[in-house]
Amino acid sequence: MSSYRSGPSPILVVVIGACVVLGGYFVWRGLLDFVASRGNITAEVTQQAVATATARAQSPILRPTLYVPATFTPLPPCQWFRVKVERAVYRECPSTDNEQCPIRDVVPEGTELCVYGRVPDVPEWYVVELNPGGAYRDTVYMHESVLEAVNPTPTPTVTMTPLPTVTPTPSPSPQPTLPPSPSPTYDPRLSPTPTPSVTPSPTPPQVEL
Repeated sequence: MSSYRSGPSPILVVVIGACVVLGGYFVWRGLLDFVASRGNITAEVTQQAVATATARAQSPILRPTLYVPATFTPLPPCQWFRVKVERAVYRECPSTDNEQCPIRDVVPEGTELCVYGRVPDVPEWYVVELNPGGAYRDTVYMHESVLEAVNPTPTPTVTMTPLPTVTPTPSPSPQPTLPPSPSPTYDPRLSPTPTPSVTPSPTPPQVEL
């Protein structure tokens, strides 16, 4: 008759041995850390906290981006023009080249159109708005030869005011200076010239008749 001997399983023995080894390793590491921190068990936690705070301070702060809708440049006011020819066309760009600037439509004479102004690079063409006051822009181009202003701006005329005529005042001409006439000089050595006396003529005797 054979006897049955019961004992621990080999697998259990291996597991227990592994736990003992790992436990001893962690206890040894903890002992070394305790010695290195000189008995301060919170040193490692403090170091980790300081390292985390330093990393946050050095890393840029990510802030949410504020969404700002795009602003549009306000359009100039409409200048109303009228088609002055029997039939006029407007094009996609300011040119008469049908390949580069095809014709979009034809408008009859008398049609009033909203004009923003002249094209800067090609001033003989106008920028025309087909949807004034609408939610979207629909601009085309028309030549100046087919449009005229509905309310043309009057051109001021320059009035020339005649200047007053100034008559020069004649300046008095200087009179010639005559030299003084010489006066006779009296010489005391000469005797004065005697003035002759007038002797009266004799009166004839009167005869009585």
